Amino acid sequence: MNDVFIERMVKKKTDGKDIAVIAGILLAVLIIITLSIFFLLPMFGLIAPFIVIAGVIFGGYRLIAMRNLEFEYSNTNGYITVDKIMNRQRRKRLAAFECRDLEEIGKYDENIKRLQGKPVDSKIFAAVNSSGEGAWYIIVRGQKTGKTLLAFNPDEDFIESVKKFMPTQLRFEIFGRGK
Repeated sequence: MNDVFIERMVKKKTDGKDIAVIAGILLAVLIIITLSIFFLLPMFGLIAPFIVIAGVIFGGYRLIAMRNLEFEYSNTNGYITVDKIMNRQRRKRLAAFECRDLEEIGKYDENIKRLQGKPVDSKIFAAVNSSGEGAWYIIVRGQKTGKTLLAFNPDEDFIESVKKFMPTQLRFEIFGRGK
């Protein structure tokens, strides 16, 4: 069998929750700046409010920038990793598992009602949008995370690469014998 390496990156779309979080951060920054001007300026002079304001603006910028998310999925010979990339600067590993450990796979939006009551140890939502439209799900038993539900947006090539390494019985149940 030839070695398999396939990697895909998707950008999370900004939704209403992201806009609300950004608005909340901006409001908090404005409130802290106002309070520091009114309370710190009379007590400490000009330098203390300046330091606080600079720190608050920098912190607010970093928090807002963290809402700029991308997800990277890779399959290396049946070993899948899912990473979250924040503002193209910081990377965090969300999941890593072997395809042979898959318990379920399918279209997320078609199975959303059934998945809501499913007992899992952790849920990872690494999809393009928060509604799960067009997403797939995988339930896998990981060594570190236990039974994990992963929702993500792979393309057809990525799904084909997963099929090669998943348990035969599960592949026949989900995709049929001819695939």
